[in-house]
Amino acid sequence: MSDSIKRSKKDLLLWMEALELYVRDWDETFDYKANYFTQEFWYLLVNCMINDWKGTPLSVSGACQHMKSGSNRTREERIRKAVSDGYLIKRRSESDHRQAFVVPSKKLEEMMVAHFERTLKIVTDTLSELDQD
Repeated sequence: MSDSIKRSKKDLLLWMEALELYVRDWDETFDYKANYFTQEFWYLLVNCMINDWKGTPLSVSGACQHMKSGSNRTREERIRKAVSDGYLIKRRSESDHRQAFVVPSKKLEEMMVAHFERTLKIVTDTLSELDQD
């Protein structure tokens, strides 16, 4: 790594603190439910929301593919849990009733928007602080 790219320990400390605030906010957003404090639920919930907002909701299979670990059964169980907890909604395709899509519930969408608004502020404040050096 060249000297021009290296960051000071102070800069890296600021960045680490911002990232820690991000994950703490995620945990608080989900009322400290340990099940949701995993990368698997993060990938599942965030990607379901991204794809829904883009107008291309994820199929159950597609949602499973975004998770990084676990058997298909484990991945589908995570989806069932998120559905039963009111975070995701399973919808049948109108054109092919055999296919189901997974979309965020209004509850999840409100929680995630608030989380990302708070954490975007944390990151932008941190980046502006880094730029002052």
